[in-house]
Amino acid sequence: MPSVRRSAAFDPISPDLDLDMLVQQTSSFEYATRISCDMIETEGLDMFDKLVLLHVIIGGKPLVIEGFHKRLDEWTFTSGWLQDNHGKKFEQARNLSKQSNMTVSIGHYLNNMGKLTNQWTRHNYRDRDRQRLYLKDIDCPEVWHEKLRAVIPPSLFYLNDSTGDVGGPGSVDEPNPHAPGLRRSRGVARAGDLMSCLPPPMRAENLMCYIGHEGTYTPAHREMCASLGQNLMVETSGTVDPDGKPTKPGSSIWFMTESKDRHLVSEYWLSTLCHDIEVEAHFAQINAWKSAPFTTYIVEQKLGDFILIPPLAPHQVWNRGTRTMKVAWNRTTIETLELALDEALPRARMVGRDEQYKNKAMIYFALDRYSDLLAHVDYQKRNASVQQLALDLKYSTKIRQLQKDFRRLFSLYTRLLLAEALPHNPRDDKKIQYVPFDSNITCSFCRCNIFNRFLTCPACVIPLENGEEDAYDICLECYAMGRSCRCISGYRWVEQFKWQELTDKHERWRKQIIAFEGGMTDKSPKNLHMERQYMKKKPLAQVCQEQLKLRPWNDPKKPPAAPKLSKDADESQVNVNGEVTSKKKKAQVIEKGHMKNHVTNYPEPIWKLGVCKCGRGYSYGSLWRAFDTAPLTVMEDPDWQCPHCQRICSCGKCRKVAGMQPYEPTGTVLGYDTRRVADPRSTESLVDFRQSNFEWVKKAGDDVPVGEETRRLSRRVDEAEAAKSQGAALDDDHYVDASEHSPLTNGHRESPSPTTQTSSHDIPIDPLLGSLPKTATRTSKPAVPRRHQQNEEDALHDSENEEPPYRFVAPSALMLEEPQDQRHLGGGFTTDANGIVFQYPDPTDPDPTVPQYAPPQVELRQGPTDSAERSKKRKRSDVLPTDTLDPNEANELYHKAQVKRTLQEARRNNRYVIAEAAMTGKNLSIKLHVDKDKLAQILSRPPTENTQALRAKPNMAIVQSDYPSAPAKKLVPNPLKRARIEPDKDFSTKKGSAYKKAKNSSQPKDPQSKNASKYIEFSSESEMGDETIDIDEAHAGRDEPKPRPLPAYLARKNDVGDHEIPKELSSEPKQRSAHRRSTLAESTVSGRPNPNIGRPRAGSKAPKMPVDDAEANRRAKLRAFGQWSQDDDDDSEDDAAAGSSPEKRPNSAAKETPPSNVPRQQKGSASAPPKARSKASVTPSGGPRSIFSKGKKIRVIG
Repeated sequence: MPSVRRSAAFDPISPDLDLDMLVQQTSSFEYATRISCDMIETEGLDMFDKLVLLHVIIGGKPLVIEGFHKRLDEWTFTSGWLQDNHGKKFEQARNLSKQSNMTVSIGHYLNNMGKLTNQWTRHNYRDRDRQRLYLKDIDCPEVWHEKLRAVIPPSLFYLNDSTGDVGGPGSVDEPNPHAPGLRRSRGVARAGDLMSCLPPPMRAENLMCYIGHEGTYTPAHREMCASLGQNLMVETSGTVDPDGKPTKPGSSIWFMTESKDRHLVSEYWLSTLCHDIEVEAHFAQINAWKSAPFTTYIVEQKLGDFILIPPLAPHQVWNRGTRTMKVAWNRTTIETLELALDEALPRARMVGRDEQYKNKAMIYFALDRYSDLLAHVDYQKRNASVQQLALDLKYSTKIRQLQKDFRRLFSLYTRLLLAEALPHNPRDDKKIQYVPFDSNITCSFCRCNIFNRFLTCPACVIPLENGEEDAYDICLECYAMGRSCRCISGYRWVEQFKWQELTDKHERWRKQIIAFEGGMTDKSPKNLHMERQYMKKKPLAQVCQEQLKLRPWNDPKKPPAAPKLSKDADESQVNVNGEVTSKKKKAQVIEKGHMKNHVTNYPEPIWKLGVCKCGRGYSYGSLWRAFDTAPLTVMEDPDWQCPHCQRICSCGKCRKVAGMQPYEPTGTVLGYDTRRVADPRSTESLVDFRQSNFEWVKKAGDDVPVGEETRRLSRRVDEAEAAKSQGAALDDDHYVDASEHSPLTNGHRESPSPTTQTSSHDIPIDPLLGSLPKTATRTSKPAVPRRHQQNEEDALHDSENEEPPYRFVAPSALMLEEPQDQRHLGGGFTTDANGIVFQYPDPTDPDPTVPQYAPPQVELRQGPTDSAERSKKRKRSDVLPTDTLDPNEANELYHKAQVKRTLQEARRNNRYVIAEAAMTGKNLSIKLHVDKDKLAQILSRPPTENTQALRAKPNMAIVQSDYPSAPAKKLVPNPLKRARIEPDKDFSTKKGSAYKKAKNSSQPKDPQSKNASKYIEFSSESEMGDETIDIDEAHAGRDEPKPRPLPAYLARKNDVGDHEIPKELSSEPKQRSAHRRSTLAESTVSGRPNPNIGRPRAGSKAPKMPVDDAEANRRAKLRAFGQWSQDDDDDSEDDAAAGSSPEKRPNSAAKETPPSNVPRQQKGSASAPPKARSKASVTPSGGPRSIFSKGKKIRVIG
């Protein structure tokens, strides 16, 4: 099972948060580096690109470039323009409260952003049922795309294919798309975004827009595939919108980290917060960021702020105000590709996160494009008519950097080929299936993109409805981990490139590198055969080939066999009294192909064990959780030694062995349940990756309480400090630096401030920002009580406004396991499945039992200095010197008065105990003993109206979907039409004087008499289809009409011998004609069934309406939902040409000869009058249609 530990809950940010005060009072918070966009033009693009390389890519720190709103088109980048031009476009808005999607139009969402924002106050911002609609990941308008291209520096823009200068070395004449003639192209240089090297159909379009309101957020995450993130705020709300309505100023709060702390951040998320940063499902609380053992960079992104996000640096975003509109995209460079192959892709594969950027294919196509560029440069060198031109090409900084990038890409390409290399066997090569590469084949388990070779199962092919087949394809990495379909083995090899083609290009590119490097040297790349010989491990493809032979094949059509329970065979001796006198234990019987697992001492199949040369076997699950060893690590090492041979085994038996040093897990494993994202045919046969390693952590003695620091976390802190100590510098093997000294370091160091922070290399960010007064620097923060002060010396440093050495103090807080719906309760409290309420208090508070508004009470004391003492739980005193109290006494008195008023209000409402417990963090459990019979009687009581009203949750939904196919509110039913039916003497069966006497009688008619006028009602939208309804039976309230008897004259005729006339009339509805009009209930919108809108309920009453007005109303509704076609208009014109509308058909049309199978009625018949019968019958083919032939409902009212 996955992790069962209590995890940190989601706690939203208050709308009244004072961000400046938060940063000043938290020692681990500091503002990110800011520069002005004017600096780019002042210093030049080359200096700016070097700043991004040193500070963001290599240094791994975020960078903010401000002032772009002055360069953006103020008429285009507005919500009004977006609403006018794209307001009717439907997008998927994310409902963060319910973790679901809602289809809304952009205009509908923009119109309701004020309502979504105004619902939040400082008192209800923790309500879990209120809507948080975030319009994220929507396509950027093409107009915005083109206008941003002219504003953003080319090297940072989306899908940049060249960072060269116009007319630079290697440029050529090209057609001018804007004017007749030719123009000079850009010089040869590397691409700003390697995604541009892919063919256009293979590119991942990631230029997206994000529109959010107060309370929307993006959980903590890393950028996909270790790419570089760019985010520009293009529009925010002010105090008043263009319509004059008051709005709240919009901005976004970013909590960011640096790349060199990525392992520390990941371990902190796993061990302390019990969340996985790779899953992107948790928005960390401010208290969690305060307690973190790393520096958190804060950015308040406002209009025109352009944020550069380092690769693999976790961050999260919180939106504030009425409206924030951002445009974001990602870039891939050679540095991010290396990080992707080493870290990002293995982590994404573990949790089943799909790979959209096709990193391996990007390496191949980037090499192909760079090779053509370098060949073009070599051609210009040989054919240069001027010597200076040849020198410019040879010593160009951009061309030399391109050559170094080409060399690094070639190294990555060599790794790909070596991993997929198989032992040469012509017989096996013929069995490999070839499928041309189209970049669309992904792993059925981890959803990563497959570049060349993979395995497919021929027995698990599912035919689809469209005639295609869904094959089960598995990547080599997943199969080595034990992931596969239920067949486990019996796979076939498939490749998307001919192996000879890949090796030939490898050799051609290798010679190209040797040529521009000046000849063969010791550092020159070797051919693929020699690289294979120097490998000390087996290639990944060879490992999979061996595992295919070891693992058994299971028939997927047969049910899985039940596991055999192997028990020790016992022999017992019984005396004459029947008592057991002795018990002998036989040796354990081990089946063929099995051996004992060294850890559990239980026989398991050999193919599930890693077998050492010493004869011991360890299950891959134990190696993964207890010894941080992946299955591939064991399989690829031909000389692998088991933990016992390495003297690090931590099983129960080996712990007692002298000289054994039990291994301690270096990280936390929560478990990854990929069943929701993997193919349903998938299974894990070697390791159950859903299991955590908490049991092994406990055995190692590192499972300390939440408030203490673990050795796993301390180890990551030391690694991060060691990485930061190396600094950020340009490696000569990877970068070209043509300047004599770094243009970004001139000896001047600016004072760090809350708005501009200097980098680790004394980079002059902006000359204008260097003139800030000293009072604005970060070192001038007011002295506040700090939880890191350990002795009087630290307190003295703090009084002098100097930063003492940072020491991590984990939050002594109660965590919780979040429920499945990820919901939270108000007041910072959360509950688990058992109803137990937990709280994540502020780590700066001295004790969870202290009220929230009381100032922290701590005491300065001499603390431990060594790491062993620091790992122990720190105690806090209740005494605080008066000189370190909060200087704002008025604020303290206000909070005390507020607490008092809250408790008084709770006392008046009989909620004092609950309120006081909630404010102090106290929990009181009360057990009430009730008799079983009494309890059963109470439970059996039906709920009262008051109980149902209390249980009913109020509807907090403010915005509903305006998509036509979505369920909408019920419209007012169409009014029923009322028509009078009179007997017609031409078709009447009443003959003779009795009929004339009744007709000429002057006495008032009895309304219940048979000769009285009758009225019927019919609706404009049918519920009954084309059924013919008996009026008298409908009037009598009969639900199921019975077979009707024949009239007397037809009965007599039938007796004479006319066998063609039925003896009784069928009660089944008439069959519809072949060409019929689809009703509103059967119509669709965009391929989705449309609900019945406006259909009246059976028996419902409606006001009377003229027939013509009702028909016009019906047509208007159909046109509104796109259901009225041209055919309907043509039918209406045909009806009008016949002489009248369908509802007002003249009697002459009704007097047409009825069909032969519908006879006229006789006196005494229980059916309708002849005139109504003829209308209710199905109109013959080719005759004029009436409203009754369209299936209208008829109901008698008089």
